[in-house]
Amino acid sequence: LDVAMPGKTGLEITRLIRANASVSGIPVILLSAGVGDDSREAGFAAGATEYLTKPFSPRELAATISAVAARLD
Repeated sequence: LDVAMPGKTGLEITRLIRANASVSGIPVILLSAGVGDDSREAGFAAGATEYLTKPFSPRELAATISAVAARLD
């Protein structure tokens, strides 16, 4: 999820996912232009599994997805 989305933000959607027992275990990777510690901390406080800052490379995103998927096993 992108943190800055129209309507609900990625943080809001992450909180909704974590609050819903039927989907709360789904990993959430937040993507954001916010590079400060406060932005990252807010993402993890909302329940993000991982947090990537923009710009990121496709390889970095793929590696993050693979690492998160490996933890599901």
